[in-house]
Amino acid sequence: MKKLFVLFTCIGLLAGCATVKEATNLKNCTYALKSVELTDVNLTSLNFTVTIAITNPNKTEPAKLKRFVGVLTANDDKLADITLSDIEIAPQTTYNAKAKVNVPTITLGSKLVGLLAMGSGTVDYHLTGTMYFEGPLGVEIPLPVDMGRIGNYN
Repeated sequence: MKKLFVLFTCIGLLAGCATVKEATNLKNCTYALKSVELTDVNLTSLNFTVTIAITNPNKTEPAKLKRFVGVLTANDDKLADITLSDIEIAPQTTYNAKAKVNVPTITLGSKLVGLLAMGSGTVDYHLTGTMYFEGPLGVEIPLPVDMGRIGNYN
């Protein structure tokens, strides 16, 4: 019985160490809203491609992102929900994760639709959300991130 307890304790400690290591790998990454490109404009919706740059500075370990759930705003108005899943960033590389977004024009104010459609330089995009990595027994552990404004590499 004592050996079984020691075995389970060791397994629990190893799982905990792996979780701490994965959390550190993901926490050390830098996240930036690299680009928001308007790809299509029509009467009913606007289509965008959102690119998030995730840089893993670790020299030997990849960073594994289970999923990302966030909100993209334009001039402080909610534009869309952004979701990514199952991303692995190799050591010392930057991965450009892309999400395609369709935004109904009815949800946006007429001023914002005009700015987006005209490609105005006054549109200010911002992305905040939560990255999740997989912990022991498949439990997802959250890590909040604020990617700042386009061009602001945190």
